Formats: sequence, C-alpha cells, structure tokens
Amino acid sequence: MRYSYSVRKKLPIFGYANRAMPVTFAAVTCGLLGMWLSLCGRVDAGMICLMMAGIFDMFDGPIARGKKGRVDDEKRFGIELDSLSDVINFGFVPPVMLFASGLDEWYFIPIFMLYLLAGIIRLAYFNVMALRSVDDSESLGHYVGVPITSAAGVFPLFWLIARSLPVVYAKALLASVMFIMAILFVSPVRIPKVRKRYYPLILLFIVVLVIAYVLILRKP
Repeated sequence: MRYSYSVRKKLPIFGYANRAMPVTFAAVTCGLLGMWLSLCGRVDAGMICLMMAGIFDMFDGPIARGKKGRVDDEKRFGIELDSLSDVINFGFVPPVMLFASGLDEWYFIPIFMLYLLAGIIRLAYFNVMALRSVDDSESLGHYVGVPITSAAGVFPLFWLIARSLPVVYAKALLASVMFIMAILFVSPVRIPKVRKRYYPLILLFIVVLVIAYVLILRKP
C-alpha cells in the first residue's frame, strides 16, 4: 500500500513525537537483556535487568505527560507504545526467566500461558480505559486489576527467597507466585495509582533488591 506525501508526513518512522520514547526503548532493552542473561544461566543478573525495566517504565509516563500541548493522537500513541513495551517486559519475559531458572517441566506450561494471556487481557482492558479517559478528558485515579508492571518487583523478590529453598519448594513458590499474579491481573480489585511522592519509596525498594543481588553476584 502506498501513502501520499501528506499522509507520510503524519506517519514518521518513529510515529508521533514522544519525548518519553527513549525511556520506553531503554525499558524494552533491559527486558530483552534480562531474558538473554537468564537463558545464558545468569538469572540473578536477569532479575536486575527486569527491575531496571520497571524503573524506566515508571518514569516514561510522567515524562510524556510533562510535555504541554499534546494532541489526543500523541496521547494515544504513547499509551499504545507503553502497553506494547509492557507486554514484552512484564508479560513475556518473566515466564522465559522462570523457565530458564529451572521451571522447565511440561506442567509449568499452562501456568506460563495463563500468566501471559492474563497479562495481555489486563493491558487490553487498561488501554480501553486509558483511551476512554483521553476522549473524555478525564484522568483515572485507579487501576482495575493489579498492574502488570508489578512483575518488576514481585519476581525479583520471590526469586531471592526461592534461592534459599530446596529446589522442589523453590519451583512450587515461583509457580504459585506466577499463578496468583495472573489471577490478580484480571481481578476486579481497584488499585490506586501511585502518586509521584511515593516514587522514592518504590525506588528505595528496588535499590535494596539490586544491592542484595549485587552482593549475591559478588560471592565466589
């Protein structure tokens, strides 16, 4: 299909102007790097990358909203771009990382599939609500269902716990966490959006986890 010159001007190679795009791309890069490290047998380092992806994802929204005079199409483009990034980082990458960590038996596949499908449904529903808020010029103050981005903190935390358990219990713990997360993604529970003043607490939590992982990686 060919586009006229006027249409091509409205469809540049990087879509609509979005100054948060480099941050979103950095999040995806961290997610894919974490997956690669995990498949190479370095799950601890992969979990650090997953946490970094969560940090980048936390800031791309505020950066995008900080631009004044955004048209509706720019807002919609940012919503879609962020959700596609989240599908990769927090929907697809965690099952691959747990598979690489040792959950490679066939009976874990249904849990991986449930998690991924629930994550996709969660993001699709979020997009509908977010796009509706753009049309109505209203900002939602809550999420319906646990945000999929919570995976950036949940899995590194429980992987840290699982490392100190016998293999059987570690696998059971990680599989249970993934199953519960899948249910919470599509649950009707309302979660208040995190306000900017709470960002330092989230960052502190991530920093403590990262330090714990660094100390583990430094051990011979």
